[in-house]
Amino acid sequence: MVNLDRATLDLVVACISVISMLVMLAVWHINRDIPGTGVWAAAASMVAPAFLLIRLIPIIDIPMSLIVAFNNSLTLTTTLLMLEGTLRFRGYPSQIRWRWGLVLIPAFILLAFLNRDDMIRRYLFHDVIAASLMLSTAFILIWKTRDLDLLAACIGAISLSIMAIGFIMRWHLAFISNNNAELAKHPLLNFIYLIVVLCLLGWTYGVSVCCNLRAQKSILEMAREDVLTGLPNRRHVDEMLDKAIAQSGRNQQGFGFILIDLNHFKSVNDRFGHQAGDLLLKEVAKRLKSFCRHADFVGRIGGDEFVALTFGVNQESQLDSTLLRLKKILEGPCTIQGHTIEIEAALGSALFPTDGRSADKLMQTADQRMYIDKSVPENILAAVTQRA
Repeated sequence: MVNLDRATLDLVVACISVISMLVMLAVWHINRDIPGTGVWAAAASMVAPAFLLIRLIPIIDIPMSLIVAFNNSLTLTTTLLMLEGTLRFRGYPSQIRWRWGLVLIPAFILLAFLNRDDMIRRYLFHDVIAASLMLSTAFILIWKTRDLDLLAACIGAISLSIMAIGFIMRWHLAFISNNNAELAKHPLLNFIYLIVVLCLLGWTYGVSVCCNLRAQKSILEMAREDVLTGLPNRRHVDEMLDKAIAQSGRNQQGFGFILIDLNHFKSVNDRFGHQAGDLLLKEVAKRLKSFCRHADFVGRIGGDEFVALTFGVNQESQLDSTLLRLKKILEGPCTIQGHTIEIEAALGSALFPTDGRSADKLMQTADQRMYIDKSVPENILAAVTQRA
């Protein structure tokens, strides 16, 4: 087996750790709004000094055992922070868990210094913890991810898993070694060391891609979201309607398309101001969200007009019942800036495929029935009983 020069290896490892730190700091700086990136950046910032100190041993007058203990303390803390950052990134924040994690750091430091002069005992302690934390992080990173997110997560997860395997191999070498001298001369140690650190680059690249995908999704969601109400905007509604038509056509399933227009909304703006009008729209959006079942969809297409898609509706009687339920939830008094305002809405509906197989036809039919309802507000079924 080819022997690797330890001095050269230490230099390569130090350079890789610095690169990883700089990349993760840049990722955090660019994506500060993404949970977990700050913790990942802190983890990467601990790796660099841990390996740089080993490279500086010939220059600084510090015992090797102390530097190794410091290195082990930092690397275990790094793996703990990698796990915490991944949990936050995946949407599992916890202050209690974070406090318990901080309690572990002094324990890592204490045990690292107690084992600093015994290589076998040091590896038996350090490597089993590091491997466990890395495998846990890899699992959480890919848990319930799909499509491109899964591909990006797999890059980081596979890299972490290989690192964990490296630590498990080193733990096994320590377990079967008779003494420290025998373990220190084992030819596999340097290869394991190199593989583990090279996989650090794979982890860095993987989480960088994950953050990039998350940022792109956020931008796309902002482009498809109504700023005022938080509901899907006209663009998103059009996309969802086209998707519903395509899927329902393949599955031979119907769905209901409902147009909603607020009555007397202009008078609210004129009487109480545009801020009151905005608050009223937010209240309507809130009520529409409460109307939605798991598979339903609501959005705002502009002004005081909203849309609802109700799936699993195949008959006109089902759609009529849905309109009644929506009317009951949507209408009623609300308090805006100390004023009691009665919410009233005109509804128009169309049933796919009975009333049309295209978005334009469904929209046209629902629009016509909505104006029937608006012209006869006392009869909430006027628009659904006068079908073409």
